[in-house]
Amino acid sequence: MRALTRLVAAVLVSAAIVAGGVGASPAASPPKLSMSADPALLPAFDPAVHDYVSRCGETGGLRLTVSAPAGQQVSVDGQPPRSGHFQADVALGENQATTILVHSAAGDADYHVRCLPAEFPRWTSERTGSTQARWYLVGPIGHYIMLFDPVGAPIWWLKERDQPFNPTLLSNGHVAAYPLGTDQHFGKQLDKAYVERRLDGKVVRRHRTVGTPTDLHEFQELPNGHLLMESYRPRDGVDLTKYGGPRRTRVYYPEVQELTRRGRLVWRWNARGHISLDETDRWPSLVETQSKFPEKVRWYDAYHINSMSPDGDGIVISCRHDDAVYRIDRASGRVTWKIGGIHTKKSLKVIGDPHHPGTKTFGGQHDARVLPDGTVSVYDNGAERDRPPRVVRYRINRHKRTATLIEELTDPDVPKSGWGGGTRKLAGGDWATAWGGTPFVSEMTPAGDRVFGLRFLQPSNYRAGPVPPGALRPEALRAAMDRMHPRK
Repeated sequence: MRALTRLVAAVLVSAAIVAGGVGASPAASPPKLSMSADPALLPAFDPAVHDYVSRCGETGGLRLTVSAPAGQQVSVDGQPPRSGHFQADVALGENQATTILVHSAAGDADYHVRCLPAEFPRWTSERTGSTQARWYLVGPIGHYIMLFDPVGAPIWWLKERDQPFNPTLLSNGHVAAYPLGTDQHFGKQLDKAYVERRLDGKVVRRHRTVGTPTDLHEFQELPNGHLLMESYRPRDGVDLTKYGGPRRTRVYYPEVQELTRRGRLVWRWNARGHISLDETDRWPSLVETQSKFPEKVRWYDAYHINSMSPDGDGIVISCRHDDAVYRIDRASGRVTWKIGGIHTKKSLKVIGDPHHPGTKTFGGQHDARVLPDGTVSVYDNGAERDRPPRVVRYRINRHKRTATLIEELTDPDVPKSGWGGGTRKLAGGDWATAWGGTPFVSEMTPAGDRVFGLRFLQPSNYRAGPVPPGALRPEALRAAMDRMHPRK
């Protein structure tokens, strides 16, 4: 909000200068094209913005009101071009779109309005500065995957029968998500898979882990085109009396797998034998017996991996129930280093972090990522730490065995984040963050100024993926929507 304060201050100063008679009065601006609609356009019309939505899916049509200045000709939905002030009615169903073409001596322009379906999530947005992401891929709790632009309008969406959990954009322009149904829970793993779709909704393939059910938390594409996925292997008869648990029970050990696009297993790693149960300091608050289901399943999730990120000859993982981030050597499977959680001989010395020392560096953290410069970012939920969530970045020195905090961001509007969440550092330095367990997504500068905010009125989101300029063309997104929802 500091950026918004500076922007408002600048506007007030400019107004004061003009009112005080300093400098020449600006020439009157020539009239511009204006447009409104019933139901209303979202966002309000701006000649520089070319994509809009309307709640016309609820009414079955759209009434556009156009004011075209002299020298401009406007054609609505293929109707003959007109100038001046006029209205035009367009019959549209849910998800369908119309195009408005504008011709003038200065050049042509096209505008697009698409009707939202009646049950489409409600949201608000704000933009207070220049953004670096071109789109934001989001999947709030519900049935939709969506791509929003930086003015707060969805340009593409896909409805799934089950909740599309953790939507992920792949390098080929496809989108993958895990179909999380109401029958899903950890103690009864289902034979589900990440579903990869083209933008027009067509299923390309389904991705499963090998030998054990696929977990929903992560789907990571590697530079070689392979995929990192995760699962859990159960071990029965584990004695947990040392931690206040039963003498013989089931423990799920997380497993990371690298697979080809065709599903061939290339490499696997399991936490058993590499990360001790002694490193879990949340017995039994987060690691507890589950007996609320009809089959009276009893199990313990002592690790809870929720992200994986390649790091040369290693992989960095986040274990929420250990409150720790680990680097794993791919060849040996051993832990190379550790940040947070209970101190071990693999732990790095954390420098400059106000929430260190001890085991309180992280609180149920998510989304640890190795960045191109070798630094590591983490979305730290701050869960059970009596503090708000934060975005942090560390410089790792493996020779000196240190992790130095070099960035930390919080948002005053997000005091709590109990679960989920993720953050990405953009090429220009900004951070795009889904404040997990809340309905809020933002882009912030390194100084902590929010330049874009997206707030859903429905519950919350897991992650949000910023899409850089050039990765997806608006023409391709519109065309994909039209293929899914053609007009008769």
